[in-house]
Amino acid sequence: MNLKDIGKRFQEKFLGNREEKTPEEVVKEEVIEPIQDENTELTSQEIATQIIELLNQYPADKRKVIIEELRKSDAVSSAMLVGAAVKAVDSDEIPSALAVELGRQASDKTAVGILENASMSRADRLKIIETLTDNKLKEDAICKLLGEMYDTLKSLEVQNELASKINHVIGIVKRTDKINEQLYRVVAKNFAITYYQRNGALSLYQMEQVIPINEMIRENMPEKIEEEYIKLLNDDEENKFDIQDVKERFIDQMTKEVHEKAQKEEQPESTFMKFLGEISEEKVEIEEEDQQNPGKKIKREIGLLEKYIRKYNSQISQSDLERCLKIARGEEEELIYEPKKEVIEESTEDGINIEVLEECIDSGLIDLLGKMGEKERKESLKAITNSLEKRVQKEKRIQMIKNAKVAPREEAPKVKKAEFKGDIDR
Repeated sequence: MNLKDIGKRFQEKFLGNREEKTPEEVVKEEVIEPIQDENTELTSQEIATQIIELLNQYPADKRKVIIEELRKSDAVSSAMLVGAAVKAVDSDEIPSALAVELGRQASDKTAVGILENASMSRADRLKIIETLTDNKLKEDAICKLLGEMYDTLKSLEVQNELASKINHVIGIVKRTDKINEQLYRVVAKNFAITYYQRNGALSLYQMEQVIPINEMIRENMPEKIEEEYIKLLNDDEENKFDIQDVKERFIDQMTKEVHEKAQKEEQPESTFMKFLGEISEEKVEIEEEDQQNPGKKIKREIGLLEKYIRKYNSQISQSDLERCLKIARGEEEELIYEPKKEVIEESTEDGINIEVLEECIDSGLIDLLGKMGEKERKESLKAITNSLEKRVQKEKRIQMIKNAKVAPREEAPKVKKAEFKGDIDR
């Protein structure tokens, strides 16, 4: 190798680094300026191609800067970014993960456009959905995913796999009435397919990992299953769905769980009546045949409840049994076992905020973490903690800025105005 070649390589390796352009400069030169140049006629598709190819040249940290620059530029439209994501998904050479990055770091409008136009996996779409800041858009996106699950549920799926899919979808958002409506449809259809294809079989356990048994009873799940079952029948096929048998299985399952919980906590069954749902006059629909005797159906279901309570606890006291039935009829308030006083005292000593703990439980966060494996749970907790810590630190910084007081300016001494006698014409 001669001296000239050595010098050339030296320049390429060391001096060349000095001229390396920043991501901001690259975005400006390769995307923004060509768009603004009146002499350059680029279509939106060509710009989208330029954007995604540009992103593909850089590592993740620099891609983040580039996306931020694209977001800030008035020249780059949301449609161009959506087009770039679609090209990433459709390309065999560019990783589809770039489309996810664009969706997660772009505006809500761009993210929704990517969700609607790019053919992405459910997992990738969820990664984008969880970053949406508008709760209404997030709700709509989750409902759409659940609707797609309902439409594609054509044959029997492995129960625990389906439960896992559903929990994955609803685990990133607080459930609303609109989300629940779609959720109940998916679960009811799954039950109906099981009942239809397995000659009346109905496994409740796995779906309880999605919706607790008391909630399923409260929301009239047996009736919802029957509606979905009827949709599966051919025109000439006989309806073999036994609604009363299905209701008995639900009541049997929930009383079994109440008994097991009561035994574990060494408390009477009536302590855990909240797990039995509401079998009251307001929640039980009166069938046409019962119009003459409105209380007939309620009495029948209360009778079932008594039957199953005795089935799992033959030694139950008459007073506790009567209390259980009164609660179910809505004649008496349920006794909720919450040793709140002791918990508050212990929590205060340990520095735990009991209100925060209650909110975590009510939001379903504790329940979701409890369903995860140890490794997944630890990773999730770490991510949640890091995210919250960053937010706390940010709030502290904002508060410090707000609290910072600018020293008052010293008041200049007042100068007595000079007085002139007579008028002066100038």
